[in-house]
Amino acid sequence: MKPHLLAAALAIVGGQAHALSCMRPDPIMTFQQLADAPETYFVLYGQLAFNAADLPPAVMEKQMQTPAPIRARFVGHGLSQDGFTIDYVTDLILQIGCAGPWCGTAQSGVDAVYFVEATDPPLTIQAGPCGGRIFEEPTQAVLDALTRCMQGGDCSAQPLQ
Repeated sequence: MKPHLLAAALAIVGGQAHALSCMRPDPIMTFQQLADAPETYFVLYGQLAFNAADLPPAVMEKQMQTPAPIRARFVGHGLSQDGFTIDYVTDLILQIGCAGPWCGTAQSGVDAVYFVEATDPPLTIQAGPCGGRIFEEPTQAVLDALTRCMQGGDCSAQPLQ
């Protein structure tokens, strides 16, 4: 292989590898990042219900388009100063995002914390390839930490057991 072709091939492979160099998502760090964002976000805790057959495969060959939106229903609670105390039930959209052949995912019927941009209905939950907006099966420590963040208390990203 000629040196300039090898360099080009390495650049392409490096670009794809970079797309997968995701930091491990952390719900507290996500809360902090989105609290500083110009958009407004809801922090929801509960379950999505949708047809799992509508999810794209975990690894899609030559993915060039965003997968079709998936209709879902959320049943759970919204975060307030008092914790996850606001009953929240709504139809919404689950949008899977992809980076090259790697796509995000979500599970139907599993307790999770969802960070959802507050937009006109229907709301859209983003499931990106690196995660960061959906945290499945959170511990009580995570839920308590998010409540402290919402109250303006200690909101430091730290390992939560």
